Amino acid sequence: MRIGPAVYRWRWLILLAWLAGGAALCTLAPALDPAACEPTSFLPPDDPYSQAAEALQRSFPRSSGLSQAIVVFERADAKCSPADFQAIESVAAAIARPHPPQTTRGDLEGICVRSPDSLSFAGLPLPANPLKSPDGHAALVVVDVPAYFITMRSSHIVDHIRAVVQDAKLPPGLAAAVTGSSGFGHDYAFAAEASHRRIGLVTIIAVVVILLLVYRSPVAALAPLVAISAAAAVAMKVLALGQHFGMHVGTAEKVFVFVLIYGAGMDYSMLFISRFRERLSAACPAGQAAGEGLGATVAAILASAGTNTLGLLMTSFAEYRIFRTAGIAIAAALIVALIASITLVPAMAGILGRWLFWPAKHAGRTRQARLWPAVATTATRRPVFMLLAVIILLAIPAARGAKLTWVYDALAELNCDSPGGVGNAAVGIEAAKRHWPVGQVAPITVLVHSPKPLSVNQWTAMSAKLTAAVAAARGAQDVRSLSAPLGRKIDPVTHAMLVAANIRQAAEKTLAAFTAGLAAGGRKPRPENLDAAGQIQAEYLAENHQAMRLQVVLDKPSLTLAAMDNLADIRKTVEKTLANSTPTMSAQFLGATAEMAQIRIITQADFRRIAPIVLAVIFVMILLLLRDAILAAFITAATLLSYFATLGVAYWLIRLTGQAGLDWKVEVFLFVVMVAVGVDYSIFLAARVSQEARTHPVHEAVRNALVHTGPVISSCGLIMAATLGSLMAGQLKLFVQLGLALALGMLIDTFIVRPLLLPAFITLVKRTGTIPKFLE
Repeated sequence: MRIGPAVYRWRWLILLAWLAGGAALCTLAPALDPAACEPTSFLPPDDPYSQAAEALQRSFPRSSGLSQAIVVFERADAKCSPADFQAIESVAAAIARPHPPQTTRGDLEGICVRSPDSLSFAGLPLPANPLKSPDGHAALVVVDVPAYFITMRSSHIVDHIRAVVQDAKLPPGLAAAVTGSSGFGHDYAFAAEASHRRIGLVTIIAVVVILLLVYRSPVAALAPLVAISAAAAVAMKVLALGQHFGMHVGTAEKVFVFVLIYGAGMDYSMLFISRFRERLSAACPAGQAAGEGLGATVAAILASAGTNTLGLLMTSFAEYRIFRTAGIAIAAALIVALIASITLVPAMAGILGRWLFWPAKHAGRTRQARLWPAVATTATRRPVFMLLAVIILLAIPAARGAKLTWVYDALAELNCDSPGGVGNAAVGIEAAKRHWPVGQVAPITVLVHSPKPLSVNQWTAMSAKLTAAVAAARGAQDVRSLSAPLGRKIDPVTHAMLVAANIRQAAEKTLAAFTAGLAAGGRKPRPENLDAAGQIQAEYLAENHQAMRLQVVLDKPSLTLAAMDNLADIRKTVEKTLANSTPTMSAQFLGATAEMAQIRIITQADFRRIAPIVLAVIFVMILLLLRDAILAAFITAATLLSYFATLGVAYWLIRLTGQAGLDWKVEVFLFVVMVAVGVDYSIFLAARVSQEARTHPVHEAVRNALVHTGPVISSCGLIMAATLGSLMAGQLKLFVQLGLALALGMLIDTFIVRPLLLPAFITLVKRTGTIPKFLE
């Protein structure tokens, strides 16, 4: 392949093209907008939960949403006073109104605000109210949000709610916090954005420090850093342009793109620079050294980038949209990094020549350290022993990593740090726990359907039957329904007496409301104008009388595995109760716990689908490079072993910090990144072994390859571990855990699999592969 001499010949034109193209993109292309092309939900449209959400919207258009923002009001030192409740109702009314220019009517379209008065059922003096705490110290305002809880629209609505609460003149001593799934999503996105800035700074510092230690030259450190920084800037603009074609790039995607483009881009660049330096040490002119250096490494770089890119693109087969969009965005960015590493970096090296390694007196000379000859001797002298020893060493943590129970409680990622006068989601959750059952802020909604309309009496009878059955299910703390609107703990006889005592007043209000409605053109009366029975029906019974809903408060924290187990029991109970109903009825389940349970099902299926495809793609890419099926299969299997070993070690370390375990998102992200990117170091070594084997016996070829590539590949591995490990500088536990796991994985691949396991295998089976001539 004549790419090396061509790049050197056109080095100045390449540099100018990058400068002009980068400047044009940075000037003309828009900035990345996380809200652009954002889906309403990250679950597929035909998913059972998505269908349940649509059914709830059809049946209860005034009071349904894909997520909830809950304002928790609390007076710690006394019961809430009438003035407190008056202020709470004022806040609820203000939330429903747009506040231009920050929020417009379109921004708030589809929200539903429910306050304590809205569930007082025509002002009846009922013994309880679901939105007032039993001890009288707290109250809730519930806002149904028509968007998924981590979307920008949901976050924008939470900003509006917090601004309303912040501006409200609450009585002294009455505190407020915004929580619920939407509140959590807002705080999660805020922490992710703050993490992005911190991670970016730590990444740059880590790369600079390692490059200075490796090259001991500010120029050698600065040149690839400038090139990859330019590639990162261009990649971000390319992704911004991709938003015009429907690509969504959120904050999490930006974080992963940033760290991986630096990690992989520096790997590609350092592989070339090492061969460039090697040719300079052989007294080659700078132009020849640049051309030969790129020609000797371009095959490995292309194969590495190919496995990286194609492996990440396989996430497009995922149904969970975050996995799909993140993989596509990172793959697109890595293509830009590849182009920069085989054009811009060699062009800069060709221009600088020996000055690249200034201030070294002998810029091209390298010293053969004692470490890598010793490692080469250890790995090749007793290959059987080394092979078995490394496999056993990795198999112990791999056995643990293969049997992990993932943590789905995303609320555990929040902290209670809450600057300003409005508490964040963590503050709100803790406040709610002090006055309600732990599941109050995120109840399960059971939506029951009938194929034909039923009378109120029929629905009430079915509601009573379901309420009794669900109340007896494991984990059900309370049930609110058409037959028990205030919960199953309220004495139904007392409730009936209170309703009857006010029936005349309620009837008069209802008649007046209908009369006013007819006078206004036949419009239906609003819920606040209905009597108590009418308000109860509006809350729990669909207008077409073909659906009703129940709300189940769990005694376990929402999103936890225990809550999901309770949901499964409640699902079985409801399905069993409805099995003999006449007409035949069906049920759907909604709420944060139900949604997370479905995400769990979807993502586990995604992993089972993606993992074999990624492994197959990597095997094929290595096979195309080395043209040896056995060697390609071993490298792929070794990478899989290191993945499970990494999971095991990361789990043990996380448990030592007191955490329950690894976040569920670590499984897919770690697998795709580690398997697709971590295999680079085995590819780099195997490619050099194949080249050395043309003129040396296998044993000597392996030894020479280890000695020559040991320093550079180890440096690449350290940079990749540092850039990916910089995720630990983030504020989210996901970033911390994923950064730890990725750094461990890169170190295992760099210092165990590549220098010990792979050389021992090649020496034992004497298979070196053959790189096609057209790639050189």
